[in-house]
Amino acid sequence: MMATLDSSGVNAEQLARVLSEAMAPWVLNIGFFVVLGAHTSSWTPALVAAIGTGVVPMLLILVLMRMGRVGNHHVTARSQRSLVYLGILICVVGLIAVLAWLDTARLIWVGVLSALVFLVVFGLLALKIKASVHVGLWVCLIVFLGLAVSPWWFAGLLLTPVTAWARIRIRHHTIPEITAGAVAGIVVTTICYLGFLV
Repeated sequence: MMATLDSSGVNAEQLARVLSEAMAPWVLNIGFFVVLGAHTSSWTPALVAAIGTGVVPMLLILVLMRMGRVGNHHVTARSQRSLVYLGILICVVGLIAVLAWLDTARLIWVGVLSALVFLVVFGLLALKIKASVHVGLWVCLIVFLGLAVSPWWFAGLLLTPVTAWARIRIRHHTIPEITAGAVAGIVVTTICYLGFLV
C-alpha cells in the first residue's frame, strides 16, 4: 500500500506522527518547567519538576507497556488511562515532597499544583471520554505561560489546530475528544490561575 503524499510530497501520516511525538505531554512538561526555570532563575526546582512531570511519568508508561497494562506510549485505550493517571498522580505527589526540600519559586509550585489539578480533571474525564491530553496540556500550558510569564505566549495557541490535526490524522482522537481536551485545559488553567496566582 502506498503512502499518500500531500501537495509538497510530504507523507501526511508521518508528519502527523512526528508532530504528535513533538507535542507529547512528557515533552511539553519538560519544556514548560525549563521556561519557568528561565523565568524565575530557580533552575534546580524547575529541572526536578521537569523530570518529575515529564521523564518519570514516561518511564512509568514504558514500564506499564512492558507489563502489558497499556498498549502504547500514548495510552490510546480509554480503559487503560485511569491506571496511568493514578500512577502519574503518585509521581507528582512524590515530586511535591521533593520540592518541599528545595528553595522552590512560587511559579514553579503553581505549575506543579496545576499538574495535580490537570491529572484529577483528566482522570475524571477518562471515565466518560478519552479527552486529548496532547491538546489539553498544550492549551493549559500556553494559557498558563501567557497569563503568568508573558502575553506573547498566547501566540502559541495558534499551534493548537496543528496538534489537533495530528492527533486526528493518526486516528488517536476524534473531534469530540479533541474539543473535550481543549475545554478541560482551559478549565484547569482558569482554576489554577484564580486559585493559586490571583
